[in-house]
Amino acid sequence: MKTGWMWLFPGVGALLLAVAIGIQVSRISGEAQMTRTEGSIVDIEDGCPTVSFTTLDGTLGEHHSSTCSTPPSFDIGERVAVYYHPQDPERAHIDSFEQNWIGSLIVGGIGAVFLAIGLLFVLPPLFAKRRAAELLVSGTAVQAELVDVELNGSLSINGRNPYRIVAQWLNPQTNKLHVFRSDNLWFDPGPYISESLVTVMIDPANPKRYSMDTRFLPELAD
Repeated sequence: MKTGWMWLFPGVGALLLAVAIGIQVSRISGEAQMTRTEGSIVDIEDGCPTVSFTTLDGTLGEHHSSTCSTPPSFDIGERVAVYYHPQDPERAHIDSFEQNWIGSLIVGGIGAVFLAIGLLFVLPPLFAKRRAAELLVSGTAVQAELVDVELNGSLSINGRNPYRIVAQWLNPQTNKLHVFRSDNLWFDPGPYISESLVTVMIDPANPKRYSMDTRFLPELAD
């Protein structure tokens, strides 16, 4: 199974986070051009408040917020802070945490989830490839005994779990047994294993840092 499409998740997540940041940057820059005053909640329809306020020059303004909540965040008659544009009082918004942040928090929260899920899937294979390349140059090759082909139940994509080759090696210097697992394989490698030993490149200073050589397996087609 090719997993390149999984990059869509962190891509969408990063985009949504950028949108959330953009919403706040736009709000803050817009408030720099606006005037702050006090108004009163005069109506609440489907959880959406309407605020009435008077501008500094005495003009009566009214703003119907599109940020709604159930139950409503305000009560009719409640006094609230309001930002409005001096040349266009209809361009206004209530100055409260919910009114200022709820939109960007929702968008940013969804983006963070997409980003986290995406990175959880795409980063480990990248780190594995980098580790394999480093150990190919600086590691020590050992011959480990093949003991099992297992399903990795901790990972599932489209309802499928990848396979891993399990091998073990007894370090003659320490008499400690090391268990190695291959990177995730999206096909059953069992029918293509003809030898009882597999090469594993290990870091001599830290055998827990290793990379199993599975180049003897066929490459999965698109």
